[in-house]
Amino acid sequence: MTFEIAFLLFLLVAMVYCFMTEVLPVELTAFIGLLILVVTQYVPAEEAFVGFSSPAVMTMFSIFFVSAALLQTGVADTVGGKLHSLVGSREVPLIILVMLVAGVLSAFMNNVAAAAVMLPAISSLARQTGLSPGRLFMPLSFGAILGGTTTLVGTPPNILASEVLAEGGHERFSLFDFTPIGLALLGVGIVFMTTIGRRLLPAEVLSKGAQEASRLTTAYRVEDRLTEIRIPKRSPLDGVELSQAKIGRTLDVRVLSVKRAGQRHMSPAADFQLLGDDVLLVDGNYRDLKQLLTVEGISVQEANTDHLDTVSSRVRGVVLRLRRGSGLVGRSLAELRFRHRFGVLVVGIRRDGDHRRQNLAQVVLDQDDELMVLASHEQLEALAEQKAFEFVGAEVPASELIKERLFQLAVSEGSTLAGLTVGDSRIGELSGLTIIGIVRQGETLLAVSVDEVIQADDELLIAGEPDRVIDLLQLGNLELLSTAARHDLESEEVSVVEVIVAPRSKAAGSSLKELRFRDRYRMQVLALWRNGEAIHKDLPDQKLRLGDALLLHGPRENVHLLLDDPDFVVLGDKPRQPRRSEKAWVALGSLGLMIALVVSGLYPIHIAAFAGAVASVLFGALTMEEAYRSIEWKALYLVAAILPVGGAMERSGAADLIAGSVTALAESYGVYAFLAALVILASLLSQGLDGAPTVVILGPVVLLTAQQMGVSPQPLMMAVGMAASAAFMTPFSHKANLLVMSAGGYRAMDYVRVGTPLTIVVLALIVFLVPVFFPLYPSP
Repeated sequence: MTFEIAFLLFLLVAMVYCFMTEVLPVELTAFIGLLILVVTQYVPAEEAFVGFSSPAVMTMFSIFFVSAALLQTGVADTVGGKLHSLVGSREVPLIILVMLVAGVLSAFMNNVAAAAVMLPAISSLARQTGLSPGRLFMPLSFGAILGGTTTLVGTPPNILASEVLAEGGHERFSLFDFTPIGLALLGVGIVFMTTIGRRLLPAEVLSKGAQEASRLTTAYRVEDRLTEIRIPKRSPLDGVELSQAKIGRTLDVRVLSVKRAGQRHMSPAADFQLLGDDVLLVDGNYRDLKQLLTVEGISVQEANTDHLDTVSSRVRGVVLRLRRGSGLVGRSLAELRFRHRFGVLVVGIRRDGDHRRQNLAQVVLDQDDELMVLASHEQLEALAEQKAFEFVGAEVPASELIKERLFQLAVSEGSTLAGLTVGDSRIGELSGLTIIGIVRQGETLLAVSVDEVIQADDELLIAGEPDRVIDLLQLGNLELLSTAARHDLESEEVSVVEVIVAPRSKAAGSSLKELRFRDRYRMQVLALWRNGEAIHKDLPDQKLRLGDALLLHGPRENVHLLLDDPDFVVLGDKPRQPRRSEKAWVALGSLGLMIALVVSGLYPIHIAAFAGAVASVLFGALTMEEAYRSIEWKALYLVAAILPVGGAMERSGAADLIAGSVTALAESYGVYAFLAALVILASLLSQGLDGAPTVVILGPVVLLTAQQMGVSPQPLMMAVGMAASAAFMTPFSHKANLLVMSAGGYRAMDYVRVGTPLTIVVLALIVFLVPVFFPLYPSP
């Protein structure tokens, strides 16, 4: 092995690691890898960007247009909407039909688009039949993935397998070369899901609640958070508009309705005027509300920070960085009981150059976060032994870590806080502030223990802006009533609705606050569903992800704002945005044109697909804006940037080296063992790596090994392409899996339990069928 080969293999391993861990965006990893290959002269400068004009990229680009045309003209909706009328409410026939229709759609549509198109119809179908959506959504995803293997254009790995063959001087695959084996895989997948898979699916998943509003609130655990608060007569809030009362921000609740004189006003607007004796139905944590509303006998004043410099030298400031792989990552300070566990006080969190000093208890820790803490010398020595942290810089005076203004909460003789410990008071946690210490009888105690008892005449030293505490004191004596009935959430005008973040959504990566979600859609978010759990805390600051589900509450007339927005998919039996049904013939004609040009042999697939894409826009099936919005640009950039890797492997001799090693191994065990090994390797890589780069990386090895062994490269490349699409074992192995995860209420283990045996069956079938339809040894 030469240094040149070793460096290239090291680079490929590093890229695969970055692809699988997503420490960088996958397309950025591909760009960096391509740049390094050009700079190190593995790829000639004039060939650096040939991938962007390759037939594979143009084929994928055009297929996105054709898929969008089928969606915008209602063809896909019509297909999905016929399911219930055909098979009724029986689960097994429904699973068969869902997978079959998803498979047919994804044969000529992007797999994720096919699943997204059918999501609302399947959600409505579950409502009508009384079935849990979790019994249908995973079959939908798996059907779309398997259906993609039935044609050349059904999935990027198939397209790239054909491209690799062409670049190696071999004949490309035709449009329907994959069809016999792909149909067999789809058929076996359907049989598996209706027999073994159906028994492995979760019997009761929380998204079953989508059948009706009351069950939705149970699924998202909103029902347990519904509480009523009464505004007393002569309250400071009497006559104040809802937005000016600041009840939501101060108490961390969402006001769902107001009951006045026996009449309930649902989803009140911001300018709704509150009156004494009004009863507010709110969504919030009952225990938190009880403690907040009983806080009395305190006053807020600005603190004099001069005394910080005279604090005992026993309390010092230090910055701790979370190590990679720390068990603390992914959990909040509150969940970790950080102060109890380590005995130190966190006064700030620094991440990517940003400093956060409020609501620290709810911040979910990430690797490389830097925690600014106050601690004694003994506590710092104990921290030095913790493997979860590393110290950043030297110890500093406490005052250097406390940069903002300090305030004091003066505790009077009759205050409800007097006699409680710092931990039991939860005043810092509930107000979003940080209790730095206590000023008692002229002495300042910093970084006090959570077991320290608050005494009358104490002054709690707090960091941050105490607006919430001030607003709380201005609310007056609100009365906390019993929990509310579940039917109080809906009326003829107001509804509860569930939406998920759509594929290629611009909302992904942004918080609800950044999106100005409530102002934009005039609906309020009650909860967020992610990775099998409902999230209620810190909702405005939660960054949305692909597949997140949101439970919304608001006027029914505002649902159309979400229906018209491609960033979200509305679940349930809701009216769909208008489709250009009169242009359905254009979408079907464009698809037919593409198929006819390929089957007749007049033009290769990339030209035929491009012709279909142009026709769909030219004759009005979709607009250019809709077409561009439908393109999964990340996938195109990834494929275009990764294609030159194959040429680099060939020119450097890396492919020859690997192929020679594989050939020597295959001679001992036979060509079928080699085929099986390729299939298993391709599938395993695709579980954490996208199927497209898997084909590009393995392609040169397949071609050279086939040449050295004297076997045909077509069956080997077909096997690799299909195996790279067999991504069922994790929710992250395919975007279609991730798309249905929240909507179906699945956990990661559900995919492992159902997807692993299906993967084994599919791979075994590929190894068996490929040589049957494509002989390994060419005809003499």
